[in-house]
Amino acid sequence: MGGSLICRLNSIARAIRLILCVSTCALVATGCGGSGKPEAIWGETGVGRGQLVYPRGIVYSKKLDCFYVVDRVSHVQRWDRHGKCLNDWHMPEMARGKPVGISVGPDDNVYVPDTHYSRVMVYTPDGKLLRQWGKFGHGDGEFIYPTDIAFDSAGLCYVSEYGDNDRVQVFDLSGPEVKLVRTFGKFGQGPGEFARPQSMLIDKDLIYITDASNHRIDVFKTDGTFVRIMCELGSGLGQLRFPYGLDQDSEGHLIVCEFGNNRVQMIDKATGRGIKTWGKAGREPGELAYPWAVAVDKDDRMVVVDSGNDRLEVFGF
Repeated sequence: MGGSLICRLNSIARAIRLILCVSTCALVATGCGGSGKPEAIWGETGVGRGQLVYPRGIVYSKKLDCFYVVDRVSHVQRWDRHGKCLNDWHMPEMARGKPVGISVGPDDNVYVPDTHYSRVMVYTPDGKLLRQWGKFGHGDGEFIYPTDIAFDSAGLCYVSEYGDNDRVQVFDLSGPEVKLVRTFGKFGQGPGEFARPQSMLIDKDLIYITDASNHRIDVFKTDGTFVRIMCELGSGLGQLRFPYGLDQDSEGHLIVCEFGNNRVQMIDKATGRGIKTWGKAGREPGELAYPWAVAVDKDDRMVVVDSGNDRLEVFGF
């Protein structure tokens, strides 16, 4: 009698474990847990303060606890953590095109890759122009279409670009003159090659780059040594379609904004495994239209640049 009861209890326990396992696998496969309504929506269509026209770049300043956003009318705005615009300014020229990225340096200044003018512009948080460098070309210190800027622990400045160059140039900004340190990458589909490197994230001695038109993330050492490729083309977990924006959360997971899949995906940095996603194509809250960029703040709130909807959507993890 006792043995029979124990056998039945063991069978029930095995069944429960099986159900839990299947449920867990289903959640992982569908990316459940991160989707849903946003905590807030910031901005509306327009050219004034707190308004946006197809925003394409965002960066978070941890020291100042604020966000900088640049849109398609070359309007740079500084927003507080509640979505209020604190100050704004415009890039000097926009007839040929507009910036597609924005960064904050270790000096707390704002670095804008002025994409269609083949240069980098540096501003104070209040919008005063401090310096600029670069011109159109294929040589050292020249750019075609610069897309993003990142800094390593030594303060070196990394600038990604596409449009025939498809490379990363590394600069020393410590002196009065900007000095080129090294370059790495070239156009192509193979290891260590790019097809529109769009965004960069440096963590310790590794640099993660959204290789947008190759639908993947490329990983290099900061000395330019190629390490590995993460992800592949597709719409499943661990797959990407035109990844543009890139950041990370407090646990070190990559947060990738996918222009082509109209979503944001959390990816395990070590394995490239997709963990969960937010968003789908649409115009309603929680939906996205060609999202371009993403930034994560100190409280692990994710602010997504919902470009086609002229707004910013705020999600929690």
